[in-house]
Amino acid sequence: MNPTTYRTLDAAAIRALVAGLPAIASRLGGPPAQWRVREVSDGNLNNVFLVGGVKGEVCLKQALPHVRVDPTWKMPLDRTFFESEWLRAVQPLAPGLTTEFLHYDPELYVLIVESLSGHTVLRTALMQGARWPGVAPRIGTFVAHASFGTSLLARPFEDVFTARRLFSANLALTRITLDLVLDDPYRDHPRNHWHDPALTPIVLDIRSSAATLLAVENLRRRFLSQPQALLHGDLHTGSIMSTADDTRVIDGEFAVYGPIGFDCGMFVGNLVLHYFATPDSAARQATLHDIAAFWHSFHEEFLTLWTSHETPPPGTLRPLAYGPAARVARQRFMNEIMADTIGFAGVEIIRRIIGYAHTADFDIIADPRQRAACRAGALGFAYHVLEHLDEIRTMADFLRHLAEQGRAGLHEPR
Repeated sequence: MNPTTYRTLDAAAIRALVAGLPAIASRLGGPPAQWRVREVSDGNLNNVFLVGGVKGEVCLKQALPHVRVDPTWKMPLDRTFFESEWLRAVQPLAPGLTTEFLHYDPELYVLIVESLSGHTVLRTALMQGARWPGVAPRIGTFVAHASFGTSLLARPFEDVFTARRLFSANLALTRITLDLVLDDPYRDHPRNHWHDPALTPIVLDIRSSAATLLAVENLRRRFLSQPQALLHGDLHTGSIMSTADDTRVIDGEFAVYGPIGFDCGMFVGNLVLHYFATPDSAARQATLHDIAAFWHSFHEEFLTLWTSHETPPPGTLRPLAYGPAARVARQRFMNEIMADTIGFAGVEIIRRIIGYAHTADFDIIADPRQRAACRAGALGFAYHVLEHLDEIRTMADFLRHLAEQGRAGLHEPR
């Protein structure tokens, strides 16, 4: 951070900054003094504003030198840089499924993108009872195109290695992922907390299960050592804005190269959290359908992209095997992504219930006993998944276990 140039922007400073960007000022229309500046910060890390004029509106995000919700937790400012680079990398690969990049300021650490004020955060929409069956397959399409297009399957290794080097510098946010998702929940740590003491026996079961801890250790190693593609890195239902017909993935500041199943698992894990937070059986069936639709879309889109590259562009790795051998190799790779998806879904559920950053899905349940029971159900399911990873090999297996655990009701601590 350069202390002579960086400053936290207020409404007047935001108007002055945007006024100096002719293309964006024209997009807003009218004089800067009349532009509306409204803070809509919702996440844990950054300040976010909507800036609107007579013609249009943009979204402005500024990194802070600390976590927004905890000023004592100091943070580097470069997360908006990595988000801007992620957006520029994936937007051409998945057009219409992210926000339009408009501007990045490297001194103020400000990113400006198109406004999605007509959309709703997916988590909020689900909590309000929205049934949007097109969202999950669109996310599957996004992950397939973004991951395939940034991998060695689609690009020369020189390009991929250059991108890896750039995103490998996103150390602070990768450390947050490692600690909050893959480490803290499995030990005593002051950042952990859970709402109901009834969950404590399940937490102790998880922390004393050798099979579970070994599974998490393996997932941790894969996260750090399998740079298959550029990840969003935090693909939960709060990082997606949607309407019934249009879906956009936002907030790519955690971007890093890693295993493709990580993004898949984050999304699936958050759908599972919604599943357990929704006692209504019809809504639960809809969530099961969404998980299946996401995986089907991802699987088919990824394989279609792969088979269309049988004669890949110059400089990419040309296949050495064709016909049945190639099909077997592709299926093995997809099975590997499936295994990662299931495992990372499990750790995402656990960290969202007992770790630092929870979700709001359960907060709308008025009855405290029912709310605790729903959380216990989700936590018990994640524990079950991680203990039995070798037995859950397909999405059909995963959904069958999920439906069985959902019907079983409360997890009974041993």
